[in-house]
Amino acid sequence: MPVAEKEIELDDGSKILVKQASGRKKLKIEALQAKVFRQFRDKGDPTDWDVSVHEEFSDALDEAGAGIEAQVEAWLPDCIMTEGVDLDDLTTQEIMLVLNWVRGDTEEASIPLDSSQE
Repeated sequence: MPVAEKEIELDDGSKILVKQASGRKKLKIEALQAKVFRQFRDKGDPTDWDVSVHEEFSDALDEAGAGIEAQVEAWLPDCIMTEGVDLDDLTTQEIMLVLNWVRGDTEEASIPLDSSQE
């Protein structure tokens, strides 16, 4: 299944073309995230974690090289297809909007559960 592409509108009204990160590209960070997550199994269901556990988990992801900053550095340069876009010119809100698409976090970007590769 090919990766999806989308035009994303920035705060100034301009649009950039973005593609999702491929599974191969995401594999290293996702493996690190899984390793960190396993270290927190004893903390219970993540939906039940308090703020301090969420912060500890976020710090552990950062230390493992799997946090937000690592994702931005590893995925966004290859996934922003519009020429001349400098990541340093994007706002935090714009970076997170793009990153959420690249990761497949949004409903629109996620793969349907009933999809088939046949």
